Amino acid sequence: MFCQKCGQQVPDGSTFCTHCGASLAGGSAPASAGAGPSSAPGLTQSMPPVAPAPQKPKSKAPVIIAVACAAVVLLGGGTVFALTMLNGSKSSDTQISVIDTGSSDEKDSSAKKKDDKSKAKESSSSDGEAVPEDESAYYGSDDYLTDVHTYTNDLHPYSMSIPNRFEMEDTPSGSGARYEDPETGFVINLFGYVNINEETAHEMFVDVDTSGKADLYTAEGDNWYVVSWCEGDTIIYEKTIVTDSTIATAHLEYSTANRDMGSKIIDTLLPTFQVD
Repeated sequence: MFCQKCGQQVPDGSTFCTHCGASLAGGSAPASAGAGPSSAPGLTQSMPPVAPAPQKPKSKAPVIIAVACAAVVLLGGGTVFALTMLNGSKSSDTQISVIDTGSSDEKDSSAKKKDDKSKAKESSSSDGEAVPEDESAYYGSDDYLTDVHTYTNDLHPYSMSIPNRFEMEDTPSGSGARYEDPETGFVINLFGYVNINEETAHEMFVDVDTSGKADLYTAEGDNWYVVSWCEGDTIIYEKTIVTDSTIATAHLEYSTANRDMGSKIIDTLLPTFQVD
């Protein structure tokens, strides 16, 4: 008999095919020309078909790896995007803080600080300290030295140019005037009297008491003489002009901190001091 499953010849009465293991409970089946090989003697029997090898289930590892890579890429891209947005936000904030000039309260506070600073400078100047650098454009400049008026004494024929920044106080006798710069404390004191003893400039210069005067400086001309000295932090500079009828003196006082400005006033304005 032949197996109906694989077509191999098996012993008659077999329950299972000894070749493929198929059940033969149905008995032998007649050979078919189209279904299997001929049972005639002398013919070669066909080989049983080879069962296909079982396929191993495909591994899911590549899919998992691909999904993990995609997740990493997406996560990395999201992180970069977030950092970019954050950096952009910080950059924007920085630009705004630079451009912003402050609230009105801050501006008012800044203006008040400047005003207080200006007042402090004025106070320090009046206390005999050096003139602040930001005021040096006026003090001691051509404007300061040319913005002047001429003082002329009505009792004695002398005069001198005085900066308009100085405030004047007439002396009770009318023989002179005292000027003071409220910003620096610089003093110009002018006074004169009649030369009743007919003294000369040289005679008066010789009689000047110079004892105990620090940083003493003296000079003498034909009808004038100069004596200058220091008293603490104050510099005193006196120039006296002597004529046959009049003796006039220009007395200057300024702090050692304002020495440069004092020198400019002496060099520029003191030559205008004269007796007519």
